Amino acid sequence: METKQTNPINKYPVTLEGDTITCYVLFHPDFLKTDEEWGATYADVCCEGICKYWGEAGFTVNLIRIEKGNKRPHICVLPAKVTGTSYVMSRWWRWGWGLFRSSFHPESFMINWSKRHPGNIHLNLRKRPRKEWYMRVASHEFGHVLGLGDAYDAHYRFFYEAPGTENYMMNHNKRVSPEEVQMVRRAQETGKMQYFPIKFSAKVFFGRLLKRK
Repeated sequence: METKQTNPINKYPVTLEGDTITCYVLFHPDFLKTDEEWGATYADVCCEGICKYWGEAGFTVNLIRIEKGNKRPHICVLPAKVTGTSYVMSRWWRWGWGLFRSSFHPESFMINWSKRHPGNIHLNLRKRPRKEWYMRVASHEFGHVLGLGDAYDAHYRFFYEAPGTENYMMNHNKRVSPEEVQMVRRAQETGKMQYFPIKFSAKVFFGRLLKRK
């Protein structure tokens, strides 16, 4: 009996084969508008940034843009409406139970990552950023889609910055480091999201909360 082989490129929204990342993406109509200053659409600049910064890390990135109604697995790039920041989030029906899959890592509550369900990118279009800034933010969020957690001192990381990550893409949107490259490969091989070290300090956590108030 002949066994049919399933090509993962048709099974998952994002695949990594060797050094080639292939991602099928659907942009919200708001991203198809042309910015007069940039002379390009938000979607074009988003793709330019991802290809540039992940390309500098040694990857060839193929972002294949599809139209609404296409049934093949894909990610969506949507306007950020929940907060004033950009983020990646799983669909609502995956929230919560990702904690059990990640040994209760706090980042997994709303980003229940898997190769089949890497989440959708939500980018802030309410302010007019510099093109370079926008390219870097898009590249950071794409890191989540590839299976990386954050490294900066976010509240869901108990305001703890992972040591030695000041110049990382997943911290200050600087550049994709060799460590991040290895973490992406590990995420794709294991099907599990890769997180940076996290530590809870009551003094730091509650001190930062009081400052925010």
